[in-house]
Amino acid sequence: MSERSDSTARSSLASVAARGASFTIAGQLIRVVTMLLGTVVLARLLAPEAFGLVAVVLSLVAFGELVRDFGLSTAAARAEKLTRGQQSNLFWINTAIGVVLTVIAYACGPFVADVFGQEELSEIVRWTAPLFIANGLATQFRAEINRKLNFKGLAVVDTLPPILGLVSAVGFIFAFSQANYWALVAQQLATSMFGLLLAVPLAGWIPGLPSRRASVRNLLSFSAGLFGTQSVAYLARNIDNLAISYFWGPASLGIYSRAYQLLMAPINQISAPLTRVTVPILTRVADQRGRFMSYLEAGQLVGGIGIGLLYGVLFGLAEPVVLLVFGEPWAPIIPVFQGLAVGGVFRALNQVTFWVFLAKGATGSQFKFYLVSQPLIVACMIAGIPWGALGVAVGHSVGYALNWTISFWWCGRVTDTPMAALYWAGVKSIFAFSVPIAAIGLAASWLVPGHLACIGVGAVAICVYLGLLWCISDYAKGVAAHTIYVLRKVRTRGAV
Repeated sequence: MSERSDSTARSSLASVAARGASFTIAGQLIRVVTMLLGTVVLARLLAPEAFGLVAVVLSLVAFGELVRDFGLSTAAARAEKLTRGQQSNLFWINTAIGVVLTVIAYACGPFVADVFGQEELSEIVRWTAPLFIANGLATQFRAEINRKLNFKGLAVVDTLPPILGLVSAVGFIFAFSQANYWALVAQQLATSMFGLLLAVPLAGWIPGLPSRRASVRNLLSFSAGLFGTQSVAYLARNIDNLAISYFWGPASLGIYSRAYQLLMAPINQISAPLTRVTVPILTRVADQRGRFMSYLEAGQLVGGIGIGLLYGVLFGLAEPVVLLVFGEPWAPIIPVFQGLAVGGVFRALNQVTFWVFLAKGATGSQFKFYLVSQPLIVACMIAGIPWGALGVAVGHSVGYALNWTISFWWCGRVTDTPMAALYWAGVKSIFAFSVPIAAIGLAASWLVPGHLACIGVGAVAICVYLGLLWCISDYAKGVAAHTIYVLRKVRTRGAV
């Protein structure tokens, strides 16, 4: 390849990355607003017990979804060359797994109800079972949209279904006069079905019949390692819900699950979609060390340091925000969310290692790491069970703090990637942004009466702090300059 054509390819790829980031950020802003609006509206209409019951089922469904996907969506999305026969075979594999899981889930409804001592769980499990079929059908259509780097289409598929799902839930409550867990079941089913209906036309691809000639063995090899990693991670992500429900009941789980949903909103709506943008791009420049590290630094800035700053704000102002938005009945969320938010900072910063493992095809090494790190997180959360939801929340943050440090060392060692600079940038961001901002928010919560006044004063004080930090700290100036640079490139669709 000539120098000119190589430069053109680099510019084109960078432009794609910038467009992908712009579409992703716009779509996720809409999703964040939708999620927050849905959380507020449904929390006002439904009791904590309703959220707790559905949270138990969704924790179990989450593992079924891992089995149903089997890592094949990521394997297909990152493949530079994929024949139509291979795509079709992957489609039928995901669909068949979805059908089998639907049958198994339907049969296991009464068993789940017996284990957790909640009769309502039997019907909830049975009515959510079709999710596996709908999502199995949609998997490879979504993967095709992603593989084509059609981030605009992916943003549509990610954005519209949650909105329609929320409308369906609220409509169900008022149409049938049932303000209970069935509204949340309707929300899940509607979101899944609309996601399928949108993904099919946007993919621009129709599967053919299964073919023995189109081998997918290499894709299965990659996906098996990823599936193992995700399965171990599932235990860490869901053992808290299951343990709280088993020992403390659905009401306590309802409080914890709402707090956890607020925690995961920035990660799910920013970090997870950024993964879909960055992994295909990083895969294409994995052998170009300088460009690879440049993209990683930009990704950490947006998905790590930025979210860490947001968690600092939410930790400090949790009390006025929760009481203003949700009302006094949901006050028990406040300490639980604060306990979780500390771990959210480390989870956001740790996205970088996840990208490196995937981009360099090191899913086997990632799986080995998860076999060590995820049980550590689980042990920390289980240790907090005697203190209820708050104890589990604190254990969650301790576990993810330890996981963050170990993962950077492990990732750098097995992928030959210089992770030390990124790690110390994360440490600096915690002490320069997250911790001071959280302290400012707490001070405002303690000293300023009135929820709106407290939020306003806290926000102004935080802005003043950031301005002073920019004046006296070269590190803060560098972060600000880099942020402005990235945002300008995204806006102009230039190279990042």
